[in-house]
Amino acid sequence: MRRTGWIIGVVALLAAWSWSTAQAATKINAWSGLSGDDKGRWEEMIKAFNASQKDVEVVPSFYQWDLMHSKLVTSIQAGGTPEVLLMWVTVLPEMASFGALQPMDELLGEAGVKAEDFVPRAWNLGVIGGKRYGLPLDTHILGLFYNTELFEKAGLDPNRPPQTMEEFIAAAKKLTIAPNQWGLAIHSSTAWPVRYWMAFLQQQGGSMFTPDLKKAAFNDAKGRAAFQFMSDLIHVHKVAPPVMTDINKAFLTKQAAIIWIGPWLINSGLRQEGLKFKTAPFPRIFGQYASWGMSHQLVLGKQPDRAKQLAAMKFIRYMSENSMTWVKGGQAPARRSILNSGDFKGMPLWNAFTPGIQPEAGWVLNPPILQQTKIFTHDPASPLVSAWEAIVQKKKTVEQALTDAEAAVNAILAGK
Repeated sequence: MRRTGWIIGVVALLAAWSWSTAQAATKINAWSGLSGDDKGRWEEMIKAFNASQKDVEVVPSFYQWDLMHSKLVTSIQAGGTPEVLLMWVTVLPEMASFGALQPMDELLGEAGVKAEDFVPRAWNLGVIGGKRYGLPLDTHILGLFYNTELFEKAGLDPNRPPQTMEEFIAAAKKLTIAPNQWGLAIHSSTAWPVRYWMAFLQQQGGSMFTPDLKKAAFNDAKGRAAFQFMSDLIHVHKVAPPVMTDINKAFLTKQAAIIWIGPWLINSGLRQEGLKFKTAPFPRIFGQYASWGMSHQLVLGKQPDRAKQLAAMKFIRYMSENSMTWVKGGQAPARRSILNSGDFKGMPLWNAFTPGIQPEAGWVLNPPILQQTKIFTHDPASPLVSAWEAIVQKKKTVEQALTDAEAAVNAILAGK
């Protein structure tokens, strides 16, 4: 009887130990605004991380980017910020100013993460006010996707995509066969056209804001020329449709021969049956090379729990070290080891989107203002998105639209 009792006691003890061991994993939340191929690749990497060890369990959540930012601000007041976020680098200053983010300098040092492992500019972008808030997962800039089959049918060289303004307009006219085929597709709303405009502005040596970032500086001849070129593609040259809600679909279905977008469309293009395409750097419409770009950064939410901080950093380090999986999903590398690897060099479609490979440093970022989510959002409430909509719909001239945008942006910058 005593032996039986002893055995039962041992079994109970082992069961309790097994239960406590199973409960030992630290659960952390990871937020992002990803969708499509990016979302699938992110989920794949999280599953691989969770399977690779038993100490940390990562639970992903997905939101539209603007919603994620507003939800993060709300979570500060509720005391429930997520442990990890994937965030655009230009939003970091605004979110850090709200107290939503955790500096990671000390934790990175403990994890053995070194600056020399990364593309310098991507690494440097994660520092705000002398503190590091982000670790770069990638870099990506806009480039040109073009349909080589349609180029050949139009008598254009598929190995020589247009780069100058004259070449671009001439090629787009040859590629336009109304009403079902257009030389180019440009969104008639959202922030994407604003990003093209920002690139064209910088190609002329223009500036978005004054050096102190307190006032708009884009309402000048250079800003007007940039938007006028885009407007003329639609209204004068008639090589782009006046209403366009999905440029990716237009390109994949051969309704548009050319689009300006990032590397995340590569895999969709490769999967599209019958689509023959190549990529090239963003065109030098105004002579000098410049293209809008961004970096996804791995970020720590404000978190006083040391155990959760360490768990989050373990996850962040894993994602960075295994980011070739992420790159193959349609991004450009932030880690030098991947940038210089034989595997990456064997991915020619990615080359147009890699600032570290190109000789020029024309990487145009949203300026580091604290009002990112009010000015550079996709929402039509953005003065810049509103300006483009008014131009496309012929409600305002380029000059009128930019004058109104300037006033609205200045009001936002002034906190009005």
